[in-house]
Amino acid sequence: MSAKHNLVCEQGATFTFQFTIKSGDTVWNLTNYTATMTVRPFVGASTTTVTATNANGKIVLGGTAGTVAVTLSSTQTAALEAGRYVYDFVLNSGTVVTRLLEGKFVVTPAVTS
Repeated sequence: MSAKHNLVCEQGATFTFQFTIKSGDTVWNLTNYTATMTVRPFVGASTTTVTATNANGKIVLGGTAGTVAVTLSSTQTAALEAGRYVYDFVLNSGTVVTRLLEGKFVVTPAVTS
């Protein structure tokens, strides 16, 4: 079962979300995993607002340290329309797909451009 965690992204600012994946006190070894975080306007939407992966460089997995860093540049967040979205974060070991996180992804509007 995935954990619920809401995220706030400031439009026009660099967005960084970092966490460590553990099972109890044991850190997950993320070596050879792939990761995807997808943001959509609503559950079931056919359009995708953001796709972050380790393949496209927006997610960095920390191997044996179990760390994850999701980063969107200020240019990428400036292109997002302010509003409420939904997201999930999925890890793939090659044999098992695990949805770790899900929640709201709120983009707050920028005043300064």
